[in-house]
Amino acid sequence: MDSELRDDAATLMALGVLAFILADVAHEALGHGLAALLLGAKPVLLTTCYLSTAGAVSPWIPAAGGLANLALGGFALLFLRWSRLRAVRFRYFLVIVAAFNLFFAAAYPAYSGIVRFGDWAAVIAGLGPSWLWRLLLVVSALVGYLLTMVLVARAANPFCGSREPGSLQRLQRITLIPYLAALAAAFLGGVPNPAGWKVIFTAAVPAAAASFGLTQLDHLPAATSPSLLVDHSPCIRRSTAWIAIAIVALILFVTVLGPGIRFR
Repeated sequence: MDSELRDDAATLMALGVLAFILADVAHEALGHGLAALLLGAKPVLLTTCYLSTAGAVSPWIPAAGGLANLALGGFALLFLRWSRLRAVRFRYFLVIVAAFNLFFAAAYPAYSGIVRFGDWAAVIAGLGPSWLWRLLLVVSALVGYLLTMVLVARAANPFCGSREPGSLQRLQRITLIPYLAALAAAFLGGVPNPAGWKVIFTAAVPAAAASFGLTQLDHLPAATSPSLLVDHSPCIRRSTAWIAIAIVALILFVTVLGPGIRFR
């Protein structure tokens, strides 16, 4: 592909960082935090990886993180579908916002069911038989993940819409770069966590790794079928504004939310 027509890597990284941070904050602050307040629990510590609370205990508090991601991801897809946006960078930003949120929401139940850790392990705690509930988590996650791949592939179709090698290479590039940037942001956000380095690999990185399906869209006809193509999107050119916003957001994510915000 001509370098002048290639999607800008730095801008793609910025979009990936911002989309992941938005998904993470929606999960921890909007989901868990709002549910805790509504149910009478008191937030104690909010980090990039978890929200600690005191007081009321309810399965709705751990469940609310994934539900918030589901809501935000669905809203991004609906807005993308029904709006008449022309700004290609913002349109693609909505695609990966939907991807990071929906993949995170879909994959988390399987993670909890397999390793017996995390939000959904807390949701099913005390329910029996344990093996059955864990199996239900895994099966529902697999079904949800496949459905999410199709939905995100349809949203990404205008950025590919062809089985031609050049189009497939473009789709691979614009999905892999934001994904790797999100992994890096998740890792950095987990480094200063007060729970120690283990949380990086049990909570921080898995939150971003859950969106691996984003990098596999080139295998799905929903993303590559010309029949779905409406308006082929131009290249994502460099945007100093998007890059600057992503840098500021990442600094705040790592230095403020990384070590955690403590509440009285």
